[in-house]
Amino acid sequence: MKQLTLIFQALLGIAALIGTALAAAGRLACRTIRNWWKNRSLSLRRFISAVAIFIPTGFVALIAHAYYQSEYGRKYWGDKSISKNVEIHAFQNHKYRIYNRGIKQYTTPKINWISETAENDSLAVYAIPNKRGYININTGEVIIDAERNNYRKAWIFSEGVAAVVKDGKIGFINAKNEMVIPFRFDYADQCRIADFSYLFLNGYCMMTNKEGLVGLIDVTGQWVVEPVFDEIGTPLENGYRILVKDEKYGVINAQCNTLYPTEYDYIDILSDGFILTKEGKKWQVDSDGNVVKPFLFDGTYYLNYPVGYDECGGIKYAFADFLKYEVMNRYGIMNRITGEPVTPAIYSDINMLSKDLLEVQDSESYDWYLLDINGNRIVEK
Repeated sequence: MKQLTLIFQALLGIAALIGTALAAAGRLACRTIRNWWKNRSLSLRRFISAVAIFIPTGFVALIAHAYYQSEYGRKYWGDKSISKNVEIHAFQNHKYRIYNRGIKQYTTPKINWISETAENDSLAVYAIPNKRGYININTGEVIIDAERNNYRKAWIFSEGVAAVVKDGKIGFINAKNEMVIPFRFDYADQCRIADFSYLFLNGYCMMTNKEGLVGLIDVTGQWVVEPVFDEIGTPLENGYRILVKDEKYGVINAQCNTLYPTEYDYIDILSDGFILTKEGKKWQVDSDGNVVKPFLFDGTYYLNYPVGYDECGGIKYAFADFLKYEVMNRYGIMNRITGEPVTPAIYSDINMLSKDLLEVQDSESYDWYLLDINGNRIVEK
């Protein structure tokens, strides 16, 4: 213990000597520098002081500038022209500004995004946090200010008006920001199988109620198709629209009259008619509803059945006189010789057990049943 104490005291002594030597060297250096400084001219001292201040200040400024550019500066590869004189400039923080090349000036503060425009229109929607407004893409000028009007949502113009959301309600404005249809429709902000924009097409606009169901309104804001549907398709060239309710399909015409109620499993609209699918049956009609092709299907599959064993003990099969045909992932039985359906396509699967016997799987219970070649049930398997 006494030896450890002596070693510790020796180390303290060495540290004290080193500290004293450093202090003396420091004082000597300070005195030398002070004397040297006093003997220099005033202009040199001012120059040295300026350099001493400028170098660290400039270094800090460069670091700050580099940080700002990395976080908020331009991202040149994200620029995009939206008209002859106007382009969108992208920034590192995922913001954008509208720049007019003609006057070489920015026309907006930083914004979140800007939409595409409708064909032959010049007004695009722009967004700032939780607010929407409109910009003229030919000038970059803000036409309807997002901050001032406090529109929560907005859509592009169609047929002279645009839908906007304010205080949870949808209304329509014109390009002068004048209310055309009052804010009385409920905005149902929910996920959809097929989302849509509130656009007027052929004089009608899809609109939602507070439950999120869809209908159609006219240019006066009156319901012409009540909001009872899950989806309404955009009109095709012939004006027809697909309706969807509870996973069933229907069709209305350009005047919003019902051609087919929503009771079909699927409907394809053709240029000269429709293909209808219902309860395992698929057929084609013309525009007047006359049946053109009474029996259609998505695909067919050969059926075969065992007829014995070969010389090696393997099972031998023969092709049946029947096919398995498919309609919307369900199967039915078709006569391969005549091409006529024996059953509708309502089964999950079908197998041929013998020349005169088939087994089918129910598409709901997944139980198997035996059928004869006329499609009549024999007995549960």
